[in-house]
Amino acid sequence: MLKKFSGFSSIGVKLFIYFWLIIVITIGATRLISEQFRTKSILVPTHHGDTAKLNRIAKRIQRVPAITAEQVLSFYQDNDGRELLLKNTETQAILSSEHWQIKNLQVFLSENNLDRLTTVKFEFYRITGPITLELSDTPYQIFLASRDRKPHFGNIINRMPVWLRIAIPIIISSILLWLLTRSLTKPLIAMQKTAARFGDGEFSARVPIIAQRNDEIGDCAASFNLMAEKLEQNISSHQRLLADVSHELRSPMTRLQIALGLAQQEDISEALLQKHLQRCELEVARLDEMIANVLSLSRMENTISQMELMSVDLQQLLTLCIDDAQYIANEKFISINFESQGSPLLQADPNLLSSAFNNILINAIKYSQNNSQINVKLSQNSQQYVIDIIDNGIGVAADDLAKLFDPFYRVAQSRDRETGGTGLGLAIAKQAIVAHNGHIYAQNNSENGLTVTIELPLG
Repeated sequence: MLKKFSGFSSIGVKLFIYFWLIIVITIGATRLISEQFRTKSILVPTHHGDTAKLNRIAKRIQRVPAITAEQVLSFYQDNDGRELLLKNTETQAILSSEHWQIKNLQVFLSENNLDRLTTVKFEFYRITGPITLELSDTPYQIFLASRDRKPHFGNIINRMPVWLRIAIPIIISSILLWLLTRSLTKPLIAMQKTAARFGDGEFSARVPIIAQRNDEIGDCAASFNLMAEKLEQNISSHQRLLADVSHELRSPMTRLQIALGLAQQEDISEALLQKHLQRCELEVARLDEMIANVLSLSRMENTISQMELMSVDLQQLLTLCIDDAQYIANEKFISINFESQGSPLLQADPNLLSSAFNNILINAIKYSQNNSQINVKLSQNSQQYVIDIIDNGIGVAADDLAKLFDPFYRVAQSRDRETGGTGLGLAIAKQAIVAHNGHIYAQNNSENGLTVTIELPLG
């Protein structure tokens, strides 16, 4: 049973926390560094509107005799986003409203002496001045502070409370990181669930549409689906093979039991006893051949990935296989003719190819008539080697051609009893050819007999 992930053991939670911490630390460090190097104030071209406004205010003040600095501030306090600042040139004291934004301007004016008309830009205000005049016989400099009408985005953020400025990036980063984490963990969870279903015996389970992603996760999902498909095919093949073996073993075992039962009868003649014993011997031989072929087929399926590739001369290999098959063909007075074009070389496992060629040749000998011939042709085109093994038997029905290479498939039970076939020879040959990325198929000849064609790629 797969372990259930929860809490901090989940990869999704870990990714979210790691990414979130990295972003928060990066934002914090960037903010800290920018604060260290940020310019608090900058000189800009003198603002003509503020200058005209400041001159009008100065003229109005001068018309009122004996007016004090406090009275001036009370008359012009927070007027249409503008405020006055008064600097006593003797004591350097700064008089202004109590707004918190103005405090920065007071500090600036106390630390700097401006002697000519200019405009200085701050985060939220711009200050224009000075104009010098006397209030109650005391010299003052008058400055006009104007609030920005269209503050830029940075000013809007800076005007927010500190808790809100911290909460906004945390909320936005949390949402984005949650979406990122979900996009990474969702396919992994889907693969985990699919693997669990596959492990529970649902061999048709596949990872869904995420396998089409064009990244490493999509490649992993596609590889998983390919692995699952091959495993399903192998499991289905083994299950079908097991069912076929069970079915095929039943018939000779039944005949063997019947023959033994008849041989054990009382008052049986010597000739009849020998007949039943010969029948037992025949059935035992068939069982032995069938088991050997089943083992050979199973062994071949399990060792395909461990093939020993080497440079093989196909002409020489076919010649050796034909020489071995000729001994069996001599019993039926069958001659095997071989035609070849050149000496083609192929990277292959000679043992697997020999097994395929031998099984096809033996199959052709079994179903060929006495005093006939079998032709073997080896040719080559631009893409592959082609091997044709042509017999002069009775051929196969068109509907049965595609099934010839299935395990235990036999065209006619009566013919198999005469030849002793088990239906595994061509299945073994197919496994060997497919292991070399080749193709094998059969077709009836124009007159009589069957042609088995093997195609092996040049590479």
